[in-house]
Amino acid sequence: MVRRRPATGAAQRPQLAAVGRGLLLASVLAAAASSLPVAESSCPRDNSLVRDISRMQQSNYGREGFSHITVTGALAHGTKEVEVWLQTFGPGQRTPIHRHSCEEVFIVLKGKGTLLLGSSSLKYPGQPQEVPVFQNTTFSIPVNDPHQVWNSNEHEDLQVSCDHITPTGQDIYI
Repeated sequence: MVRRRPATGAAQRPQLAAVGRGLLLASVLAAAASSLPVAESSCPRDNSLVRDISRMQQSNYGREGFSHITVTGALAHGTKEVEVWLQTFGPGQRTPIHRHSCEEVFIVLKGKGTLLLGSSSLKYPGQPQEVPVFQNTTFSIPVNDPHQVWNSNEHEDLQVSCDHITPTGQDIYI
């Protein structure tokens, strides 16, 4: 009877490398999951057909002079392909520069401000376009284009409806 010794050295390395890759993949997935939105316990799921915006959960995400309401979304309302936000910016307030892996459409409901839009299709992609926006205007942000919405008015709030089409992607802040 011939006994075989367990494999050692080079024979075990591919197995260990596969385990290492698995751990690396698991840690990358965990990091990505931690950056996704999390349903707050104070924001219960509401599948009502009609909802009163004035009674919806507001957040400022730690930013003074900013208000965010998810009018409809995957976590709170079960939508699958669209998410709608109502955002109010106090004078001088702005979003961080960011991009999305989905299209985004804005409707300016109140006030005026500035859209800063960067794009790889621009002649000078490092220099964002500065576009004035005001009440009753709308603008669209293409997939992955870096942008920032800024209330450049010193005297009144800027309020926008912001619609993410297929919001399965996550925001990337620059």
